[in-house]
This record gives sequence, structure tokens and C-alpha cells, in this order.
Amino acid sequence: MKSHMERFLGKKSSIQRKVVVVYLLIAVLPLIIITLSASAIYYRSFLKEAYGLVEQNARQHETVVQERMSAYENVLYELITKKDYIELSRNINTGDENSLLVDAAHMETLLRSCVYTYDGIRSITFLSDSGRYVTYSKWYGSMNEYIWSESEQRKDIHDEIEKSQKLTFIATVNLSNSTQKDDYVILMGYPVKNLRTKEQSGVLVMALEDDVLLFDDSRVKQAGKVDNSGVTTVIVDDNDKVLAGGGPAYVNEGYQNYLKEEFGGRKGISENRRKIGGTEWTIVNIIDAAVYQSEIYHFIKIVFILMITITCLFFVILYFISKKYIGAIQKIAQNIHDFKGTDADQIITDLNEEDELYVIVRQFNTMTARVNSLVETLRQRNEEIKIAAISQKHAEIKALEAQINPHFLYNILDSINWRAIEHNEEEISNMLGTLGSLLRYSVSNIDMKVVLGAEISWLEKYIFLQRDRFQNSFDCQYDITDEAMQFPIYKMLLQPIIENIILHAFEDVKEGGMIHVKAFVRLDGKLEISIRDNGCGMTEETLAEIKKEISERGALNSESIGISNCLHRLRIYYQDEAEIVVKSEFGEGTEFILIIPDKQEGRIYE
Repeated sequence: MKSHMERFLGKKSSIQRKVVVVYLLIAVLPLIIITLSASAIYYRSFLKEAYGLVEQNARQHETVVQERMSAYENVLYELITKKDYIELSRNINTGDENSLLVDAAHMETLLRSCVYTYDGIRSITFLSDSGRYVTYSKWYGSMNEYIWSESEQRKDIHDEIEKSQKLTFIATVNLSNSTQKDDYVILMGYPVKNLRTKEQSGVLVMALEDDVLLFDDSRVKQAGKVDNSGVTTVIVDDNDKVLAGGGPAYVNEGYQNYLKEEFGGRKGISENRRKIGGTEWTIVNIIDAAVYQSEIYHFIKIVFILMITITCLFFVILYFISKKYIGAIQKIAQNIHDFKGTDADQIITDLNEEDELYVIVRQFNTMTARVNSLVETLRQRNEEIKIAAISQKHAEIKALEAQINPHFLYNILDSINWRAIEHNEEEISNMLGTLGSLLRYSVSNIDMKVVLGAEISWLEKYIFLQRDRFQNSFDCQYDITDEAMQFPIYKMLLQPIIENIILHAFEDVKEGGMIHVKAFVRLDGKLEISIRDNGCGMTEETLAEIKKEISERGALNSESIGISNCLHRLRIYYQDEAEIVVKSEFGEGTEFILIIPDKQEGRIYE
């Protein structure tokens, strides 16, 4: 018995026995303990993670539904803002019978293009205030097959959308008039108005398939496929009626009735609810814990089988490898111990070149030679880098020496100014003097703080030159309190906004342009600066884009480079303590409001 043990495990002091014993103690035993502990922990954490994934899925589901609704809203808004559509809707609402057929045909063409934009749009219908209507549907060929043929149903839907005077959702509506087949849809409607006169001609109603409220996988489940995930998703309204997800039989039925019919008598049923932002609908995830428990038990069983199999396999492999290579390893270890670390010393063994361990010896010897070679190469490379760094430094110094000194520009401007004075060119002299003062102020210490009075004084000179450039097509008025004049701000903070107004707001202005600069210190100690113009103003889209970029702290587009400059510097100097507000109305002008905190540290120049 003892001889068999020594043959299998090796002698008492042999490396073979030590390797086998260490493997059993360090690898196998902890593996068993870890597997048992991990299985118990996994059982508890799996359910927790599963519920977390359900919540994450609900959030993603909410986002998908919101994105889909937003896309459909865009289709709806794009149509009701078209000039041709608004004119057709007015003609259909109030026009005579002779032109009605032609106008209705034109409108149907417009509606058809919208219906085929997205798969989820079933039909789109215009309901006029006078009772007339035009509709186009993907499914229905005859008007009598769906609800728009019924005047009372049309009127109810028209009145509900008109009463709200905003985007309105009506869920869930049976679009079919047939008693044999239901066709539930979600209606999205909006009043149709002339954007200029505000005259209303009717409402536009888009019919969406009810499964647009579901993920693609939820649609598969609704279609009757087998669900092994343990989670069923339904959408309910604020009255807890099923809108989608439970199958056609439960649409507009009570959620509790659906729950009782489909899950009655089961244990471990729980639900997770999440409101869909911007709607009155709720995502309900019904979770069957029994499905998860079954998967957990199956997983633990597989883990135990794998653990036992791998342990036995590793043990057998370890036994044969250790028996064949332990002796060779001892020889290599001794040679490595005797290695002196010099070029002359190499590991010498009597291993066969076809043996795997010989590769270790050969590669170690090769590595030794390469290390010495790399050390020498690195020494040479360091010398080259040092020389290159010195050359780079000299090049930078020469480049700096070649730059034009700003004082040279000031002196040249002064020389030109005196020449103008000698020739009695007072206007040119005045402009040159102003330009020199502007240049001296702007190129030195851009991050320096000055009192607002100094900034306004510089701004007056800047506007003086710009007025001359644009033939006095605009003027500037100032309303600044004495307290505000002494308030410290960073240099050149207002100039980008003034330049933006001159270049964009007064682009087509030949005369009468006016800029109002107002500043005062608020009760909370912050400085409020208002810069208002009577220029062309901004469109709603441009204003909305600028406000969005400001709120999201992103970079503005190139058309708003002045605002981007000001906003960027405000964030650098004041972080979140400063604010910028933009107000504008197309054709009426624009107002920029800057709110700046009091930063007294450091020197303030007057």
C-alpha cells in the first residue's frame, strides 16, 4: 500500500508530493468552499440583479416609447406647419362644394406621404370645424369600414382635441366599425391653425398602432409566442385599464381582471411600475419569480458538476506533468541560481532540444543577450533625445525672438497718429488714437479683472470705431448705476456679445439700430448686465437651440461664436456661479442678461 502511495504521490520529501498536497489544500479544498458559498450568495444576488434588470428594462422601455412618440409628434407638427396644408384645411373648412373635391384630393396626397413615413402610423385624418373631413388609411379602402364615417364619433374626437388646444392622446380607440373584428389604435391629435392669424380650421388626428407602446420583443409576446423570460410587460392608463401588451382580448379591460385571468393562483408574482414621462400611461412589468428560481437551481447543478469534473481532470494532469518534469525543473532551477547575470554566463543543461523545457532555457539565454543589447540601445537613445531636446529649445527661443513686440505696433500707430495731426486730419487721428487704446487694452492680460467702468470706457471706444465702419447705422445707450461701475469683472467679457449684435442683429439695418446696455447690483450682491437690441431677433428654432446648448453646457455652433466665447469664459472664471440668459422674439430684437458674482480676490484695475 505504501509503495503504491509513493508511486502515485512521490516520496515524502519530493517536489511531486509537495505539489500534489499543496494542490489539494490550496486549490481543491478552497474551490469546494468557494463554490458552496458562491452558490448561496449567487442565489440571493441573482434575484436582486434580475429585479434590477427589470427596472433598467423599464427605463429603457420608457425612453423608447418617448422617442417613438416624439418622432410621431414631429411628423404631425411638420404637416400642420406646412403653408400648403394650412391653406387646404381652411378651404375644406369654409370653401364651397365646387372646389371641395379638388382640395380634398390634394390634402389626401399630403396625408398619404405622412402615413408611409413610419410603420406604426395606421392612418391620418383631418376633421374640420364645419364637420367635413379628409382621411387616408393603410388598411381601410372604404370610408364605411372605420369610425370616421360616423359623424358623432368624429365630433366627439374633434371636440376633445379642440378643447385641450394642445397635443392630445386618446387611448385606446377601436378604429373599426365592424362588429366582427376590433382594431385598437392610439389617437394623437393637434389643432390646425394659421400661424400668422391664429385662425383655426379643424384638428389633425393620427392613428397609431397600439403596439408602438411596446418593445419589439414585447410585440412578439403579444402575438402569442411562448414567454420563458419570467417577465410580462403591459401598458395601462391612469384608470388602470390595459392599453397594450396583454393581447387583443384584454384591451380596455381592467388590469386586475387581466392579472387574475392570466396569473391567478400562482405564487411569487410581483410587479414593477414605471410612469412614462409626458403621458398618463404606466409600464407594468409582471415578474414570475418561479421562472428565475428554476434557472438558479439549474445553474447551481451545472456549477457543481463542472467543479467536480475540472478538479478530477486537473489532478490527473498535474500528476503526469509533475512526474515527467519535476527532475528537469530542479536542474534548471539550480542553473538559474548559479547564473551570474553577465554575458559570459549561460544556462547549461543536458536537455534534449525537442523537450519543452529546453525552450525555457534557450529563451532565457536569448533574453540575457537582448537585455544587454537593449541597455546599450537605450543609453544611445537617451543621448539622442537629450540632443533633440536642446535643439528644440533653441528653435523655440528663436521663434519667440522672431515674434513682433506689441509695443512696436503701439509705437507705429503713434507715429501714424502724429502724421495725421501734422496734416490736420483730426478724424483720422481720433480713430488711430482710439484704435491704439483698444489694442493696448485687449492684448494685455486678457484674464485680468477690471471695474465695470473701465470695461464700459473701452466698450465706448470699440463702438465708436464700429459705428464709423457701418456708417453710423446704429447707436448705443448706457444706463449703469454708480455702484455697478465699481463692480469687478474680467476684461473683454461684453465685447463678443456686442460684436455678435452688430454683425447679426443689425446685418440688414441701414439706420435706427439701437443697443441698450444696463447694469446694476442686485440685492444678493451679484451684478446684472442687460444688453438689448432692436435688431432682427431670432427664430424660435434658433433661440431654442441656443437655450438648449446653454443648459446642457455644450459647445455652441459657429453661428453663435460670440455667445460661445462669453459663455466659455464665464464658466472658466466663475464655474456655476454665473448665469447667461437669452431672450428674443423674431423681428423684435434680442436681450442678453449676464449675472456675475462678486469675486474680490486678486488685484482689480481701474
